[in-house]
Amino acid sequence: MMLKKHEQTENYLIRRGVPGDAHGIIECMQSVMDEKIYLVSEYYLLTERGEQERLKSRDDLTLVCELNGKIVGVTTIQRGMYKKNRHTASLGIAIKKEFRHMNIGTGMIKEAISWSKEQGIEKINLEVFSSNVNAINTYRKLGFEYEGVRKRQFMIGNRYTDDVLMTYFTSNMEGSN
Repeated sequence: MMLKKHEQTENYLIRRGVPGDAHGIIECMQSVMDEKIYLVSEYYLLTERGEQERLKSRDDLTLVCELNGKIVGVTTIQRGMYKKNRHTASLGIAIKKEFRHMNIGTGMIKEAISWSKEQGIEKINLEVFSSNVNAINTYRKLGFEYEGVRKRQFMIGNRYTDDVLMTYFTSNMEGSN
């Protein structure tokens, strides 16, 4: 899909995930979950076979960032599953610690937005811990707007953390109340 170069890395490739990426996706996601400060879940729940099946869906999108043959980033777009919310989708992203601040996440999100527009998705939602200031700033630079906050929604360590809800509109929404 997209070949990029960063001054601190070799070329990296952002592309749609395929069933053969299942192991690398699980390993990438689990490495971020192991940090216990960015994602709600602390254990990846799908088996490799389950992940392979999930990747076969054409309704949702999984992007991977591949660097030197290894998956270092994963972005997902999961479309609303009901007739009433098919115009919406949820975005999730995980970048391995040592590959952050290289614009990989920005590139992956831009690709996900582009795909969403092509699929007729009008609204992309995400949730982010209020403590993840770098991510919030990146989302804002990409055009995401604050939609709300669920106060004290999570306990990270021994501290309450708010859940920040953000939205990206891919087109002008008409007919909303």
